[in-house]
Amino acid sequence: MGSGARRALLLLLLLRTVAEPGPPPQAPMSGTLVIGVISGIAVCIILLFIGILFRILRKRHASRGAMGDYVLAECK
Repeated sequence: MGSGARRALLLLLLLRTVAEPGPPPQAPMSGTLVIGVISGIAVCIILLFIGILFRILRKRHASRGAMGDYVLAECK
């Protein structure tokens, strides 16, 4: 086989692989991607829970201060 025939064959193979009809094959979801998405969701849920807990504790602390004022007012 001459060099011209090799070039022609290589060109035909290249054109065949580039011009295949249909959508390109989809890669399956990587395990790392799935773990990253689950971790991100878990972090968001934990932060939300901490925020709610912080607000509840802050309200309780504020109400304790108000109760102390009532006790001081009764003692006077």
